Amino acid sequence: MKGLESLYGRYGPKRDCAKYPQVVVDAAGFALDQGKGRVERANRPEYAVSYFGAQYEGSAHAFFPYWDDASGAAPFMLTVDPGQKPGTLVVEGHDYGWKGGPPMPARYQPWLAGSPYAKCAG
Repeated sequence: MKGLESLYGRYGPKRDCAKYPQVVVDAAGFALDQGKGRVERANRPEYAVSYFGAQYEGSAHAFFPYWDDASGAAPFMLTVDPGQKPGTLVVEGHDYGWKGGPPMPARYQPWLAGSPYAKCAG
């Protein structure tokens, strides 16, 4: 995640940084902090730099967090600064959880439950 330091930080659910789950963006990628020491890391984030097309000049960034035990699937897409709104983060189903597709496994549902997220101060 080098070169994307402006995205680093903690993002609170539904724009409330006093609640959990919270998404953490740092040099290692992404983590979901569910509170009380329960943290899950997406250990292989893929930056989809061309996701919005070759001519895209906006501020949004798309990522596909992968887990070693997810059978190669990207359960969801994580978009930082969607709609040119700095400090926001949205999690949406990708390989799972989309209308008409396979259901989102319970393990990943907390990531979606807090969306949209807003960057916390500090």
